[in-house]
Amino acid sequence: MKRIDVSEDAYNHVTNILAGIAKPFHVRKGEYLQRAGTPATQVHWLASGVARSGFFNREGVEVTLRFYREGESATTLTDLISGESGQPAVQFLIAETPIHGFTLDWKTASDLRAQHEVMQNYHLNIAMAGLQSMAQRAYNSGETSAQERLTAFREEYPGLEARISQRAIASYLGITPQYMSRLRREAEAEAEANLEHQPAQARQA
Repeated sequence: MKRIDVSEDAYNHVTNILAGIAKPFHVRKGEYLQRAGTPATQVHWLASGVARSGFFNREGVEVTLRFYREGESATTLTDLISGESGQPAVQFLIAETPIHGFTLDWKTASDLRAQHEVMQNYHLNIAMAGLQSMAQRAYNSGETSAQERLTAFREEYPGLEARISQRAIASYLGITPQYMSRLRREAEAEAEANLEHQPAQARQA
């Protein structure tokens, strides 16, 4: 609710509306929720676990766009809109950990949204939050160093680093896994150096 700036009443109202079309699902780590090249028709709401979205560029290199965690809809909106006319999805969604959640048929959910103003406002907030995230992602990718991008990742996704693979994080940062290891070693060395320079009383505290 805080992330997309909606009230508890609105959240509960929308949840109750969608409960009638929600179907439970479970996937194991490494399984796809959505494949590129296949029309996207389902929204995946995560009750537990982490999913990752991305695409393959012209050189066949995997590019990670973002991560989804508990309480979020793992959704590539542009693919869902394209899927309405049978066009294939550009992005993939893959489970970074085992996932439990619920799927909702996009067309049915869209029909319900047209009938309920509270859902229209709710999904407008989701769309705005998504646009802000995309803008920040574009800035982090084009205007900062790899170390700064790693710092931004840790701020945006606190605690996620310990739950997913180093390869996935490297893909998100646009660097190699080897360089990712180097960044971690440098960060750990800097933290140790800072600790050594602290007064003894501060270290004990």
